[in-house]
Amino acid sequence: MNLLLTIAFGVVGLVLSYGFSVPPDVSAFRLIAAVGVMVGFQLGQLARRFVRPRPKRFLTLIVSALFFLYFAFAYVQTFQIGSANTSDIVNLGVLLGLSFFWLGFLLPFTRVPNAIQSLWSKG
Repeated sequence: MNLLLTIAFGVVGLVLSYGFSVPPDVSAFRLIAAVGVMVGFQLGQLARRFVRPRPKRFLTLIVSALFFLYFAFAYVQTFQIGSANTSDIVNLGVLLGLSFFWLGFLLPFTRVPNAIQSLWSKG
């Protein structure tokens, strides 16, 4: 069930990656987004076990949201520069992967995975 949930969030990450502008010659970056969400979700589930009390969970949620917004904003800024250097293309891939990693890391600290598991168990 956990693997199925991880794959489902990977597919959602792949769909959400179409909201980011990606240069046409490196459209494989969309797969980086899906892998980033899946890895982030698995690491978020591991971290959730260690972060139990409410204030620590809230702090972890806020810090993760700030990291996601920072990397997404940095991706947009780097994309707007528009240079075609190899290092800029690598930076775009890393920033896209990190933003989706933090999005996946956020998910276990919300109620979304529990709601999806309860829907699957009823179906």
